[in-house]
Amino acid sequence: MNKRLTLSRCISCVIVAVVLFSAVGCDNETDPVQPVNNTIIGSWDMTVIVMYDTPVGELTIPAAQFLAMGAEGAAKSTLQFRDDNTASVVTTYTDSHQDTISGTWSTNGNSLTVQGAGIDGTVQFTVDATTLVLTRTMPIAFTPGGPTQDIVLDMKYNRIQ
Repeated sequence: MNKRLTLSRCISCVIVAVVLFSAVGCDNETDPVQPVNNTIIGSWDMTVIVMYDTPVGELTIPAAQFLAMGAEGAAKSTLQFRDDNTASVVTTYTDSHQDTISGTWSTNGNSLTVQGAGIDGTVQFTVDATTLVLTRTMPIAFTPGGPTQDIVLDMKYNRIQ
């Protein structure tokens, strides 16, 4: 009978310890899961441009090289979308000066309409927690002073805020 009482006490202690550990040490309610930010709102740095159907096929170029094609000395482009539906594009140049163009934005499904902010039109977009991709058609001249041709391209951005 004494062994039975000791075994019963041991089992009771183990049960109490498990319940206490579960209640104190592993409370999932106190460690909420951070939500995934799949919104366009935030700041985005342009990283690469993927051009489709160019004279040499698909072409991926770094953002700085693409920017330099359009504005001498342009080195970096940052898009900012705010929750009040205002937007801006900040272009940083190799001499460190910056130009900012402001505008407004709205979405409808996967269509993004921007007035100002360097886009002035509707483009297709995809977004996840870290990446924004704008798909648009742009006239591109592949030789200096040469004719332009409409090229579909993906402008890829990484979230910075």
